[in-house]
Amino acid sequence: MIGSTKIKVCGIMHAADVATVNHFGADYIGVNCWAGSPRFVHPALRKNLLREIKSEQRIAVTVNPTLSETQQLIDEGFAAVQIHFDPSTKACDVQAISQKIGAENIWLAPKVPNGMDWPEEIISLAKTFLHDAHAADAFGGTGKQGDWERFKKLKNLHQNKIWVLAGGLGPKNILEALGSNADILDLNSGVEISPGLKSAEKLAEICSLLLNNKQS
Repeated sequence: MIGSTKIKVCGIMHAADVATVNHFGADYIGVNCWAGSPRFVHPALRKNLLREIKSEQRIAVTVNPTLSETQQLIDEGFAAVQIHFDPSTKACDVQAISQKIGAENIWLAPKVPNGMDWPEEIISLAKTFLHDAHAADAFGGTGKQGDWERFKKLKNLHQNKIWVLAGGLGPKNILEALGSNADILDLNSGVEISPGLKSAEKLAEICSLLLNNKQS
């Protein structure tokens, strides 16, 4: 945590990277459980990886999961499940997951195209919401920067929720991202050498920038 802002590092695939991101003070660690991601961690490998991650840090990242798939991730030992879903997903399907798993145990990340309104009907279904850059052919991890102005408006409108800003965050824009007043900043491709392999140098640079900004 830097000040009141927490840090999540997503797309972790290797135990060595767990140690690296913890060295730099990550509050949350995201493990991709969706087979369509280049950072996907197979279920057979997740058990050993989770042993290296503190229980309260563990965030499962998935796309359009069923209720049973979401429950399975909680049963594996994840503290929460970050659910990406497209506009065709029905609110009642998300509601079923929320009621079973608990609103406090899911992070909702709707895929909202530019120009489309944020789905306000899901606001009551979770405590935490993630705003990412929109890409027609992907669910996060693209390295693109999202619509930060929309993020700020959503956070101001729903101040009782926890808001996570994702999308292309790295050393070049991390200080600007602080200005969004995000509760959590989500780092992924912007701190990578290649998909799933984190850069200690980029993480160190971000840590230095944030600490110097806090002290100034």
